Amino acid sequence: MTVAVHRSQRPRLRTSVLASALLLGSLCATPMLAHARQAPPQPAALQAEAERLAAQLPGEVGAALVHLESGRAVYVNGDRPLPMASTMKVPVAVHILKLVDEGKLGLQQQVLLGPDDIYPDMGGPMDTHLSAGSAITIRDLLHMMITVSDNNATDILVRTGGGPEAVQQRMRALGVEGLRVDRYIWELLANYYGNGASHAQPLGPAAYGELSRSERSEAQRRTNMDAWNADPRDTSSARAMAQLLQRTWKGELLSPESTRVLQQIMLDTRTGNARLRGMLPSGTPVAHKTGTVGDVINDVGVIELPNGRGHVVTTVFIKSRASTEARDAAIAQLARAAHDYYLFVP
Repeated sequence: MTVAVHRSQRPRLRTSVLASALLLGSLCATPMLAHARQAPPQPAALQAEAERLAAQLPGEVGAALVHLESGRAVYVNGDRPLPMASTMKVPVAVHILKLVDEGKLGLQQQVLLGPDDIYPDMGGPMDTHLSAGSAITIRDLLHMMITVSDNNATDILVRTGGGPEAVQQRMRALGVEGLRVDRYIWELLANYYGNGASHAQPLGPAAYGELSRSERSEAQRRTNMDAWNADPRDTSSARAMAQLLQRTWKGELLSPESTRVLQQIMLDTRTGNARLRGMLPSGTPVAHKTGTVGDVINDVGVIELPNGRGHVVTTVFIKSRASTEARDAAIAQLARAAHDYYLFVP
């Protein structure tokens, strides 16, 4: 299965050299092949390279690089909770598809949009193309939530699925620890803008629009951002998100059909081409979900290795004041290091 990839235009020479050095060092340290098949080597070289790459970026980096089939894994600050931003849409999708498996929702079931369902200035096609009275299927909402990160689609799905509390209860029931889903997206963004609204004390679409367009000084923006960054709500560790993806890809959480639906939708993701995909060989299938809010830039997903070498579950959370390009590059470099190591050190 392949997916169209839009290549980053950044030079790749440095990453290729690093990957080659990593590969050579790993191969030299690898036991004879017959022995390696019995006891796969611990990815010490990948661990060192991941730590080196993460240390180059100011701020906080949490990463998990896991070979799905062998279970070999590298973690950098793997248990540190960091803001998920839009990567929280992965647990939302799992929850909705579990409801489909349970017969409580249907993928072709239509949701009729009401006057308070579309928040302005939240990003995505729903705000532009749909209005009260429109009907849209659960599957289309899932597709828009993941592929173009539509925030209104997300909030409609969260509400249809019983609210943020229901998503969180689902994660607990599935045994996923270290991942929290606490708020609707409109609520999360209102808090980012410095407003204390919650789904217990909601802010309607008109009031939200005024808030999002209101002027804030740079100092106030920084104060709001620092408070949002420190909020424990809607956070995950890299390990927890990796566990959710591992178990989903192994077919442990969803039916075979729902697993395929989620995999295909994540393969269709159109955001973040400079992140997990940014430095991988052209045409590499990557099923992923990005997240971006202020200092936070994330990407989580599954990279398919060539020649039947398996899959790499890769989750990277970054909270840093570095440039967007530097944060994207850090994710891309970690993904390429993991790709090359697990490809050449079976």
